Amino acid sequence: MKKQIIIIALFLVGISLFNDVKAQNRTTSQVENAIKKNGKYALLVQNYKHFMVSVMTGEEYKAKSPKIQFEIVLIGEVVKDLTENPELQPFIEKAQKAGVKIVVCEFAMEKLGVKKSQYHSSILTTPNGFTYLFGLQESGFKTITL
Repeated sequence: MKKQIIIIALFLVGISLFNDVKAQNRTTSQVENAIKKNGKYALLVQNYKHFMVSVMTGEEYKAKSPKIQFEIVLIGEVVKDLTENPELQPFIEKAQKAGVKIVVCEFAMEKLGVKKSQYHSSILTTPNGFTYLFGLQESGFKTITL
């Protein structure tokens, strides 16, 4: 048993010593410029601060390439914040102007007592934010959850 442990340990040490460790060769600019001009991107957002940053990111992407599809899916407390926090209204308008789609989870709306009529006319709803996000993934969108 001790021989087997020693052999495995030596094997693992040998692998780590003889494998080349390579640092990332690309600069941060090169990585950021890898964003496709016709890419599909979506963010699942749960709080108002992340919503604001998501809109700004979507606005930036769409300014670089109008062909980019950018969606923000809202779940959790931000669903209610969108109706109560006046600080968010300019971000809703920026998203609409830039062509960034905002989709709100109806399940969260129901739990938080929010009606669709309380939202800006450009905001869409979906019965379930998670299901919608999975659908976006199946449609080729790259997604991040915040």
